[in-house]
Amino acid sequence: MNEIGRLPCAWGRYDDVAEPYERFQASNGYAALAADLVAALHLTPGASLLVVGCGTGAVTVTAQKAVGARGLVVGLDISVAMLRRAFAGSVAHPVAGIVPGLPFHDRCFDAVAASLVLSHVERCEAALRDMVRVLKPGGRLGVSAGAKSPNRPNVAYRAWEETAESFVGTEALGETITRVVPCEGWLTDPAHIETALASVGLEGIEVHQREYRVTMPTDDYLSMLDLFAYGRFLCWRLGPEQWQTFRESVAAKVAAHGLKQIEYTSRYHVGVGARQR
Repeated sequence: MNEIGRLPCAWGRYDDVAEPYERFQASNGYAALAADLVAALHLTPGASLLVVGCGTGAVTVTAQKAVGARGLVVGLDISVAMLRRAFAGSVAHPVAGIVPGLPFHDRCFDAVAASLVLSHVERCEAALRDMVRVLKPGGRLGVSAGAKSPNRPNVAYRAWEETAESFVGTEALGETITRVVPCEGWLTDPAHIETALASVGLEGIEVHQREYRVTMPTDDYLSMLDLFAYGRFLCWRLGPEQWQTFRESVAAKVAAHGLKQIEYTSRYHVGVGARQR
């Protein structure tokens, strides 16, 4: 999570988006992506892992199973509410913090994972360098980011985006998305992910695309869009009354299509490289 996570949102709280985020974690492909990212790190029993931007714990839960009772999984996030959700009843270790600025010594983890985190940071290379800094020689760093889709966005997404543009203008919405997820567009190109990992000295770099078929009730899908960082920012920008009007307008447009559920394919890139020995 970045600073946008502390802005007001539709349910009237500042940073407590943890409960709805956790609710959509499995249904929108994040849990499956987390499992694939952990698998790409080749964790062994007893290994130590830092999960940067751990959110509600999709990666930490899977990783803890991989490293076992003798292993160490540390989850870092800026949101205390997210950390509470992630580590309720877990043996993993929560730390509040940001990247760059990881509060750890050099060369102390066997692996580092950052799932859907780099798109939120303003200085992508600086964030990666800080993650590499805490890796032991030979340790592996794994990241994931959204990939481009060859298809048009689904009806509900188009309705959400078109309505947002009508409320704040196309240019303002574009600026908002750039502010909230400054590196998101750049990272949709797998060559850019490979370049970013190489720029911080990693070797043996591999970048693969993953696809997950998603089916969600329409109401849940719209709530998920509201939850995303640009949705929270738009909520803050519009204020409570306009935000409610916006949501009602989107719901009416989608209802006109008679859709009870939304089906789409989530596409992501998973990139992994190793610190030089």
